[in-house]
Amino acid sequence: MKTLQVGSNSIHVSSYIQALSEFESDIYLLSEEICNFKGVKTAFLVDFRKLSPVSIKKNTKLLKNILLELKPDIIHIHQINRLAYFTTKIAQKLNIPCISTAWGSDVLLIPKQNTFFRHLVKKSLERSKIVTADALVMIDEMQLLAPSGSKYVHLQYGVNLVQKAEKENIIYSNRLHKKLYRIEQILYYFADFIQMYPDWKLVIAGEGQETARLKELASDLDLSSQVEFAGWLGQEENYKFYAKSKIYVSIPESDGTSVSVLEAMSAGCLPVVSDLAVSHEWIVNKVNGIIESTNINPFLEALNMEQSDFETMNLGLVKEKAGKRACTQQFIEIYKANVG
Repeated sequence: MKTLQVGSNSIHVSSYIQALSEFESDIYLLSEEICNFKGVKTAFLVDFRKLSPVSIKKNTKLLKNILLELKPDIIHIHQINRLAYFTTKIAQKLNIPCISTAWGSDVLLIPKQNTFFRHLVKKSLERSKIVTADALVMIDEMQLLAPSGSKYVHLQYGVNLVQKAEKENIIYSNRLHKKLYRIEQILYYFADFIQMYPDWKLVIAGEGQETARLKELASDLDLSSQVEFAGWLGQEENYKFYAKSKIYVSIPESDGTSVSVLEAMSAGCLPVVSDLAVSHEWIVNKVNGIIESTNINPFLEALNMEQSDFETMNLGLVKEKAGKRACTQQFIEIYKANVG
């Protein structure tokens, strides 16, 4: 089966394609940026980030020619964005079935910004034969935006289980440095936390448009000796921090089911998460994690949790609901059911 995967230069897309390549070998990639993903035969570059009439006309023609030449059996779109809009539009005219996967803010926040973005997301959903999402709250929002009986499927990307190591007094964060992910608030929580527990360390992996400002804030809060900005990490280094960290923190304003949170849970980290609907799909507050609440430092709450109480529970939960191999096979079954 020839599949065209459509997505950004993201670890989530890369990881999915790598897992898919264990079952399927005829995999191609369409992106708006250069990606060096293992398991891809050929990558195509089409950039719709400039929405001028001339640019749209040029790139629409380029994308149509790619699809005509490649003739994929199915297209899988990762994230409902501009590229998804144009891909589903052309694919529909060429009778190529599209499967889409929503990521979170693309269906929870973006459609609420203005009528243009709402239209873009709505049409992308309507043109897709199946839309998957890793959180029930996303499916509810998509049903409101583009009602459709059984089109929406609750399905995880799937995660690799991470082997835990001897735990150290480390709080780990690896979400993007964007306002959405509230890394600034993590620094404020940590500055308060170490007043009572000075032997702890905060490791902030990842990068983004807020990185320079976050480093400056850490310095202003006199945290430079106890906060490490680790930058972009490969899978091996990322897993090492999961393995040895006692606490993993992810407190975005909006989110789907986070692969990073599930990986951290499998490695025995105590998850500290935002009070979002999706968090409650995985975490019972003070039972297998801490859900952020107003005026209480969640890191202080985390210290009241016993490792033995949540570790086995979280590993079993992730293994049962989000094991990568089983989830990838479910995606392949969706492909097969919608080809032709």
